[in-house]
Amino acid sequence: MKRITTVLTLLSVFSIKISAQFHHEHSCGTELLYQQMLKDDPSLAVKREAHSQEARAAAKNPTRRAAKYTIPVVFHVIHTNGPENISREQILDQVRILNQDFNFLNPNRSKIRSQFTAVAADCQIDFKLANIDPAGKCTDGINRVYSPFGVEVDQANAKVKSLVRWDYTKYLNIWVVTSIGSSGQGITLGYAVFPFATSALVDGIVVRNDRVGTIGTAVPGDSGRTLTHEIGHWLGLFHTFQGGCNSQDNCDDTPPVASTFTNANCPANGNSCATDNPNLPDQWENYMDYSDGNCMAMFTLQQKAIMHSYLVKAPRSSNVSAANLLATGITPNSATPPTAAFSSSNRVVCAGEPVTFYDVSCKATVTARSWTLTGSSSPSSTAESPVVVYQTAGKYPVSLTVQNAKGSNTSSVTDYIEVIGPDAALYPNAEEKFESDPVSRGYLHLSPVGARWAVADTVAYTGSKSYQAKITSSVAAGTVFSFRTPPYDLSKLGKLGLPARLSFYAAYALPTADATATEVLRLYVSTDCGNSFNQLLERSGTGLAYSGGTSKPGFVPVSKSQWKLLSLPSLSSINRLDTVKNAIFRFDVISNAGNSVWLDDINVSQWYTGTHTVETDEVKAAIYPNPARESATLELNLTVGMPVNIDICDVQGRVIQTISKKYMPVGKSLITLGNLAVDNGTIYLVRIQTRNGFITKPITFAP
Repeated sequence: MKRITTVLTLLSVFSIKISAQFHHEHSCGTELLYQQMLKDDPSLAVKREAHSQEARAAAKNPTRRAAKYTIPVVFHVIHTNGPENISREQILDQVRILNQDFNFLNPNRSKIRSQFTAVAADCQIDFKLANIDPAGKCTDGINRVYSPFGVEVDQANAKVKSLVRWDYTKYLNIWVVTSIGSSGQGITLGYAVFPFATSALVDGIVVRNDRVGTIGTAVPGDSGRTLTHEIGHWLGLFHTFQGGCNSQDNCDDTPPVASTFTNANCPANGNSCATDNPNLPDQWENYMDYSDGNCMAMFTLQQKAIMHSYLVKAPRSSNVSAANLLATGITPNSATPPTAAFSSSNRVVCAGEPVTFYDVSCKATVTARSWTLTGSSSPSSTAESPVVVYQTAGKYPVSLTVQNAKGSNTSSVTDYIEVIGPDAALYPNAEEKFESDPVSRGYLHLSPVGARWAVADTVAYTGSKSYQAKITSSVAAGTVFSFRTPPYDLSKLGKLGLPARLSFYAAYALPTADATATEVLRLYVSTDCGNSFNQLLERSGTGLAYSGGTSKPGFVPVSKSQWKLLSLPSLSSINRLDTVKNAIFRFDVISNAGNSVWLDDINVSQWYTGTHTVETDEVKAAIYPNPARESATLELNLTVGMPVNIDICDVQGRVIQTISKKYMPVGKSLITLGNLAVDNGTIYLVRIQTRNGFITKPITFAP
């Protein structure tokens, strides 16, 4: 078959769109990008032609290698603690698929049609997760990076690559993201950079998390073949349909394919081109087609030869060199003791939730290991990946000692595991006004020093203080200021049939008149003790800035009119959050090098914050001691005299005992809660009803 030498793309993108018949069709979305790159660098056309000539020459002279090539891999998982922060198991599943596909061990190889079995190739390429990172530290080859850059990656400006990259001459960098924007039709699944046109700044592969492996977030039907396809591009292969029936993929053993979508449904007798001799059907089994992932089953001998030709020359040859395999931990050093290191499936867990620990020690083979897992169901273990359970809330250390004939090494981390108890500490109505450091009340910084929220002493909606994400033009765009609240028991509202709301005040002004140059505020919730978060709210531009304001660089709010009330008016309508006993909220502000964002009066209750809640405006209530023994004191402070009813209720809202029904004057009143028909250790609610509604306060009586 004659092959034409023009190659039309520089960066290869594997894309998908869903047709009306729900068939998966893949489209290349980088032609516009290539044309722009060609305008900026006309020499790319020369490099493209040279590549095609070299690829054709390599394809016609295949050689058989006695040993396999091994490529060290790192997965950079770009996430905001949502489902896109895929599990270790999902990544290992993808690595399994790659090693099957590139070594012709894939289970579906038996389905290759007889016309192509003779050219199906064992490509003799292995992929292994790196065990030593660029700083010389142990790694499991999975680098988790908290950043909103992975929410939607723009192919023309893939910020994830500038966010984190490892030396491309040592590692195959794979960035796992949520979605990839493109100017073409359909949904882009991933893209890779060809070896003849790469550099340290762009090399590697970007892929959606739902196209990694076959478990976890992976969608059915892809079978993990998106990465197989993209690595083919990373090693110099073009699409089988390149050039249509005037095939330009540089291989004579891949029949020409008329167009991109021809084989989306794997037609049994499909033959879209009659320009090849002999005239063979389309080879939709090929990983470089756009057929369904379940149909893909082979590379050809000539495709193997092209990939191998790149593994013996720069820049790919350094990836597979013996020196690099030692440097990245793929080959263990037999002359030294191992360096101890570990990771875990989670670091923040609910009490009773299993945790898996992983030995990721490096630099030498481990022959024996010893874990110390204080506070867990198995305080000591010699397993490679012990699974344990923590039943009591708190923070716990973890230690691992590893050894071989050359010696031993220990790694210990204090407060490595945080366990959250089954019952939240906070109950609605719990309002945070930031009049003192909220960290002392269970708020937790999630960003590193330099990007942390701080109490602002002279700015507030109410009181004198608020919480500030301090952003100026010197703060890099994309910097994330993040904190999380303590857990809330929202079920208290749901059981009483009360609306569950989250509301707060935010102060912000656009730094310029361009509403796109804006900071972004996002609100998340976790129902698994902070292990993962789902986004509830996003505000930016005029949706975040105060009403009627104009652009103000260096903005600082000076009046209540410069604050905006933001809320989730019905948590019950969001996956029935009003039934959750351990809800943790997370606030993120993403910098665009513009203005600070202030928060105040974060309130979780049946009322909106700052808009005439009973406790805030008319009644302040406190119970002490709590837990109580024989009795407790309810302290009420009223700003307006009024009738007040006080009842003891169970958590279902049923009245157990009436304490008082009378008019109470302005000022402080002390009410004794004693001689009650209650059970020790059980949570009850003190319900205080006024003319404007009621508030509830939890109370427990100790044995």
